[in-house]
Amino acid sequence: MSGLLLVSGVWAVLGDSQRSLGVPVPGAELVHFASGHGYEPVRTVLRSRADVADFAQRYPAAAKSARGPGGPGRRDFTTEALVAFAWRTGCTRAGSADLRSSEERGLFAEPADTTSYRKCAEPFDALAVFAVPRERAPHDVELAGEPPDPPGPTGAPEER
Repeated sequence: MSGLLLVSGVWAVLGDSQRSLGVPVPGAELVHFASGHGYEPVRTVLRSRADVADFAQRYPAAAKSARGPGGPGRRDFTTEALVAFAWRTGCTRAGSADLRSSEERGLFAEPADTTSYRKCAEPFDALAVFAVPRERAPHDVELAGEPPDPPGPTGAPEER
């Protein structure tokens, strides 16, 4: 009987771990990825070319890739949406990212192809944009456990 309880306890812990790790989002395609320093944290959904233009004000490098084949600016927004995340990865440099989903966190980006360093002078950041079937990003979607940010920069416009 105690063996059964032990196995059940281990299974319960593994089950909790699996839920927190989430599952890959079916149909998600990574359309832009960058790793570097100084990215403003964001989690947003782009549902139109206007949203892509607003997002480009935040991330000009993403705008450049938007003009490339298969980039965010060439997507079919009648059938898909773009989900974008920028986040700090600490002393871990990512080479890619995966889009995952869980009950607790909704959609979230997970770094992939990583290299971890014991120390770093400046923490690394990652920027990932995923194309998903439109129904995977409804207006009430949660991104990393929170409502989405606006696509463009927040606050007062900069003076020129």
